[in-house]
Amino acid sequence: MTAPDPRKLADDLTAWAEGLQRQAQRYGELQEELDRTTASAESPDGMVRVTVDSTGVPTELTITERGRGAEPRDLSAALLATMRRAQAQLRDRVSELTAATVGDDAPGNEIVGQYRARFPDPVEQAAPEPPTLDVGAIEDDTGSKPAEEPRPPRSRPNRGNQDGDDGDDGDDYFGGSVLR
Repeated sequence: MTAPDPRKLADDLTAWAEGLQRQAQRYGELQEELDRTTASAESPDGMVRVTVDSTGVPTELTITERGRGAEPRDLSAALLATMRRAQAQLRDRVSELTAATVGDDAPGNEIVGQYRARFPDPVEQAAPEPPTLDVGAIEDDTGSKPAEEPRPPRSRPNRGNQDGDDGDDGDDYFGGSVLR
């Protein structure tokens, strides 16, 4: 058995250290790119625009002229859906930047996986039906609840005095405490 060549070991160690240094440099470049990355989306109806930063936090929320006079519920739904689309675009951009900068390796895949977990594909929801008020509507016999029985009037306690007077002077609650 021959002893390992010390020069070969030193060269291998130097190459390994240089590889780590290059990889660290690529991850530094990726971090700089990610810090500058933003994504923007506009609602399909053009009512709102949203821009998110590299962490997915909204940095701009714009309500366009089309959004003026919109129902608050519709405006809120448009803002949230548009923000989610912008975040999904950010996720896709991070995936592309990571692949281009550091390639396909475990730490890069972990970064992309975190963005995928935080920003899944947005689910398009149908606009909710506006609420209706059934003021004065007559219920049919099949779905109506039985009417409640009227309650009998509550009797007042007798507050008579010692002369046999029942204390009812016809003046309900005046002259005495209203708290019982």
